[in-house]
Amino acid sequence: MAAVPDPILGTTLGSFKVTKVIGRGGMGTVYLGEHAVIGSRVAIKVLQERLASDENLVARFYAEARAVNMIGHENIVNIFDMNVAGPNRYYLVMEYLEGKPLNALLTRPVPLEVAVPILLQVCDALQAAHDAGIVHRDLKPENIFLIKRGRHDNFVKVLDFGLAKLLDTTLAPQHTAAGLIVGTPEFMSPEQANSAPVDGRSDIYSLGCIAWLLATGKLPFPQRGLTDLLVAHRQLMPDPPHVANAQVPRALSDVIMKAMAKNPEARFQDAKSFATALDAVLKGAPVPASTSGSGNNLPPVSAAPRPASPEQPAAPAIPTPERREARFDAVVATLDGKGFGTLPCKDISKGGMFLCTSGPMPASFSRVKITLPSVGGLELLAEVVRQVPPDQAKAWGMQPGFGVQFVDLTPALREVVGRLVQGLPPQPAAAKPANTTDDPQAEQVLAKYRARVNGDHYVMVGAASDMDFGDIRARARDCARELDAVKARALSDQQRAQLEAALVRIKAAVDVIGSPLPRAEYDANRGNYRGVARAIAGGIAVTDLERMRNAFLQAKPGVAGSAHVRFLTAKAYEAKAEWKAAIDACEAALQQDPLNLLFHQRYAYLLKKAREAPKP
Repeated sequence: MAAVPDPILGTTLGSFKVTKVIGRGGMGTVYLGEHAVIGSRVAIKVLQERLASDENLVARFYAEARAVNMIGHENIVNIFDMNVAGPNRYYLVMEYLEGKPLNALLTRPVPLEVAVPILLQVCDALQAAHDAGIVHRDLKPENIFLIKRGRHDNFVKVLDFGLAKLLDTTLAPQHTAAGLIVGTPEFMSPEQANSAPVDGRSDIYSLGCIAWLLATGKLPFPQRGLTDLLVAHRQLMPDPPHVANAQVPRALSDVIMKAMAKNPEARFQDAKSFATALDAVLKGAPVPASTSGSGNNLPPVSAAPRPASPEQPAAPAIPTPERREARFDAVVATLDGKGFGTLPCKDISKGGMFLCTSGPMPASFSRVKITLPSVGGLELLAEVVRQVPPDQAKAWGMQPGFGVQFVDLTPALREVVGRLVQGLPPQPAAAKPANTTDDPQAEQVLAKYRARVNGDHYVMVGAASDMDFGDIRARARDCARELDAVKARALSDQQRAQLEAALVRIKAAVDVIGSPLPRAEYDANRGNYRGVARAIAGGIAVTDLERMRNAFLQAKPGVAGSAHVRFLTAKAYEAKAEWKAAIDACEAALQQDPLNLLFHQRYAYLLKKAREAPKP
């Protein structure tokens, strides 16, 4: 029997023509998409049509995009857009990766000098996710993708946040029904095996299992069948890696076993601590005392227990911290005073919140002031990162409204937001004695950032205005690491304030120029057409580009006509094959109308013709 042709191949989703299948999963199929105009490539994940009628599954499918958008990290795959075509073709547009999944390395034990740098990058990604209040919940080798970037042969991209959930809020009861086990059994934490609530330490356990596999070439629990695997994760400890593979250093073995401790309290308490211990092993340095030890604080198991029956669980659920809901109203207004009323907040994390409304919403990427009357009139600055109008909300099984990401939070405000996330009342920090003595070594670092802090986003992270997204994020990470390195020093109060301000500016910079839509809007207002071209290549839909251009031209009357005259001049030079003059005129047109897709297309064509032209 002939295979049934894929109805999506050859069609167009948004601005991208679907050209081939590059992967299939339980919830959907991933296709290669090519931009219909400029040819840039993206990956498009389409929800299976048979699942599209289930509102809960649709909501979970789109939860991935919302989770990734809140994190925004170089080691996590970028998702550019989420949309629906027709009545039930739901899809995500994400960056296209050329490389291999981690399990491609697992034909034998992976050497320490290869495995540990990979694990360090995953730790960085997890720390960013957990700081944003998000747990991955399904970490496994297939979800760790390795690409070549610059000098890195194994640059990590963590995939598939489809099961991700906010740490301190309940998104919706139907997203994970009580007693439902989600995740991959081979790498599932004991909390997940017990169907108990989880936090970031669950991901650390899963990464510990992956580290055990990298070190030994074998799964830590080779049991067959779901029940036996769940029992193993609840009750058994595998042999330490150095016992299973004599080539594994004892220090690495101890670190891995601590990550795999059954009790979350005995594991590394965050991904950064896990990374610190791994980095010490890689450098041959002593593992910090706070991270040493096997972490196995359970009594030894003399014999494998009998498999649990549904009526008689094999082990009691591991106690987990109390979870509280954060629910309150917020007064929203734009910075120029336009009000949107008092709106209910349904979800809040350390990175942002979702505000429900069926009425008018502030524009995407606009700044808003959020006042919380129930928290003493606390005011927060935020940026609108996503709108969910009523028709989309109905399709996605959620309430209409808009999501915002907090901007320029001071340390004190971060502390207050962290308490709000937990449902606790804000408490002002106790006053500390003033410290006026500058640290000389820190001053050398801070002086560089003081010189940058009044510059634009590119200046702040030391990036060229036409740099690609991966390199911009890498620069920002390097800046943050440089500043983090002096945090522990004895800084004066003024130095600490400067350091915090620089970190806030770096975060704001990467939030804007590290993602296509906000970068296009930002660079358009600066006349940086090369940055806009990078954003277009990053996967902006033509409809979004036109919307931004219309708003841009409304704010700059007369610009479109002036730019068009320059464009006609470029075409006149082109007709005479005077390529340099044509390019100069087209650049002048783009500087005035940088969001004009037709100008970008012609500019790319002129550059190509100039390269191909015979040299005089």
